[in-house]
Amino acid sequence: MSRDDFQDVLINQYRDVVEELVIESESVYRSQLDYELLSSRVSNLIKAAKVDGLDEQVIWKILERRVPDFVQIMQSGTPSRRLKLVA
Repeated sequence: MSRDDFQDVLINQYRDVVEELVIESESVYRSQLDYELLSSRVSNLIKAAKVDGLDEQVIWKILERRVPDFVQIMQSGTPSRRLKLVA
């Protein structure tokens, strides 16, 4: 397995983990997302990704595809406890 193949497999695994984190951070019949909880979990995920040799930006790109509002809010520095999901 080449380095690129390994990295592709790793990215796919992290994509699955991000999906799980988002689902676990949802409430009220999946109509709201707890950004504070998700932020905490994402922080731990980024640490793990760095240990695995992935750049932090890979995780943010995955998150941006799945929950673009979360990434925008985190970048703006004005997190809210709960915001509605925009699916």
